[in-house]
Amino acid sequence: MVNLDTGAVFAFISEGSPVRYQLRQYLQGQQMIITQTALKEVTDIIQWSGAISEQARASRLLQRLNIIIPDNPSTVALNLQPTRSLATNDLIILGTGDQLGIVTMTADAKAVRAALSQGVKFNVYIHMPCPLTGN
Repeated sequence: MVNLDTGAVFAFISEGSPVRYQLRQYLQGQQMIITQTALKEVTDIIQWSGAISEQARASRLLQRLNIIIPDNPSTVALNLQPTRSLATNDLIILGTGDQLGIVTMTADAKAVRAALSQGVKFNVYIHMPCPLTGN
């Protein structure tokens, strides 16, 4: 299983994503999950910022994801202090992957480094960020 954060979903659905193929290769044969928090972020943003093609890709991708209900961050993640680089939602998303003992796919290297600076190393697959085009 692999936990997808908001940035990973955007990398999959962004028009002309330069990393989509690389991410597909990494995920081949693995089950994809998403936290309720990441799902809410994705759906809130895609309705306002996504192009029609990105919205369609999002709809298809979200149908293939298993949603973790409820979010279940690890105690280690909950004990971290939120910072400018490590938001509460980051703690929930990364922490749920940690609690499940699985990799979280993310483009948010700042959040991962901020957690590491507090002594917590999350199991992550970091990829290049790929914003929505809105075109």
